[in-house]
Amino acid sequence: MKKKRLWNLGNRGAETIEMALVLPLFVTLLFSGFEYGWAVLKIIQLDHVASIGARVAALSGSTSAEVENTVNSALSDIGITGSTITLNPQDPANAVFGTPIVVKIETPYSEVQLLGLSGFMPLPASLTGRASMVKEPDP
Repeated sequence: MKKKRLWNLGNRGAETIEMALVLPLFVTLLFSGFEYGWAVLKIIQLDHVASIGARVAALSGSTSAEVENTVNSALSDIGITGSTITLNPQDPANAVFGTPIVVKIETPYSEVQLLGLSGFMPLPASLTGRASMVKEPDP
């Protein structure tokens, strides 16, 4: 019985050492998955907001100010600040029927990061959402 008991004590020490070696790697991998998943979520949200802006820009008589106000409102609803909005063409009111209108939203990743792991993980400097729609005809 004594030999079995000593054998169990030796395994407990080995298990503790193994856990001490593996746990930091496991936790890092877990948090990295959270951070990359968060980045993908924010890219999807930026694409959605860009499509909302492109839809407004495609309407007849819409102006760049209306598009920017709509996009900024949608961005604030999802908690994203510090974004740059680019329209091509710059004034959708002057676009001809059938012209593709592109809305691009770019935001620094530091504005939307989840855990702040960008110091030791390869994360993008900024995230971009983009959408395009064709200018609709006048009613």
